[in-house]
Amino acid sequence: MRTPLLAALFGAIALPAYAEPTTWQFTYTGFFSTVDISYRDETTHTEAFLPDYTIYGSFTGSDADADGIVALSELTGFSLRGEDYFDCMDNPSPYRRCSLSTFSYAEDGTLAFSAGVSGNDEYYSGWSSAVTSGLQASSYSYGQFSEERYRYYWTDQTRFDIVPAPVPEPGGAAMAAAGVLLLAWRRRRQS
Repeated sequence: MRTPLLAALFGAIALPAYAEPTTWQFTYTGFFSTVDISYRDETTHTEAFLPDYTIYGSFTGSDADADGIVALSELTGFSLRGEDYFDCMDNPSPYRRCSLSTFSYAEDGTLAFSAGVSGNDEYYSGWSSAVTSGLQASSYSYGQFSEERYRYYWTDQTRFDIVPAPVPEPGGAAMAAAGVLLLAWRRRRQS
């Protein structure tokens, strides 16, 4: 009788820690870049490693189901390069459209997402940008006589920073402590 009661008590203590909303700020710094610029019939291509180029953003959410991962369905906010994706997705227009197709953040600090934004005017120009974390980011724009394409690729030198830093969830620590106590209690009882 005591074992299920103790498990329920420790579970009740741990769950509120998982459900607490948090806002994280993240940056990726250092990318291999390719740039293609076309103007009329002339095209230039350049490649370089950009050690200071940064992709930044933030997200707000909570691990409501206590599985150790903040999933797309558990987000309440996401911004990338200054663009508020939730506002953009709620208010799309021909001039600005956003999508956040995948997202997950694990308590070990693994962040994965795929997001994009695009738009065009009523004349001859348009633009888009997209980021798939860990893979590449791109920007594209076109006009009546020009076209520009920028690609930024993740490398072994790309640095990832996130604040607050990943630490085990307080609920996870409470569950681990509860497990140790429960095992010690059962071992003592069996002796």
